[in-house]
Amino acid sequence: MRLNMQFVIGAFLTLTMISSCDTFRDEITPDSYSETIKHVDGNWRLFTVSRNGIDITEYMDFSRFHIVLNKDNTYEIKNYLPFIVKGNGTWSVDDPQFPFHLIFREDGADKTVETEIGFLTVNGERQLTIKLSPGCHTNTYVYTFKQVME
Repeated sequence: MRLNMQFVIGAFLTLTMISSCDTFRDEITPDSYSETIKHVDGNWRLFTVSRNGIDITEYMDFSRFHIVLNKDNTYEIKNYLPFIVKGNGTWSVDDPQFPFHLIFREDGADKTVETEIGFLTVNGERQLTIKLSPGCHTNTYVYTFKQVME
């Protein structure tokens, strides 16, 4: 009987300790988190170029080519290289929080041109990658731009 009483008291104390523990509750639920808007605007200098997966940066000075994406959604091309648009115009992204495509409309053009982008931070620096096929459709280029801080 004494053994049963010790067992009952032990079980009661164990249950009391387990039920008295409070689990951690975060006041902020995951549903209240939101992704910030990505600001793609800025002065972007061409840093590296690859063609069909091969880095060709060392064969030409690509660093003079800039694309300036202004806050008012206009863009300027400086020191033109083969690109998906030739002249200045307007730009937009498909989604401000998760931009996967950059959309260009040249001044005076009826149609827009859309390209796949990557928007990353590498070693503390913003990078913008643009995939394109100017001219021959069998050649795919990836232009990697770094943001120029003025």
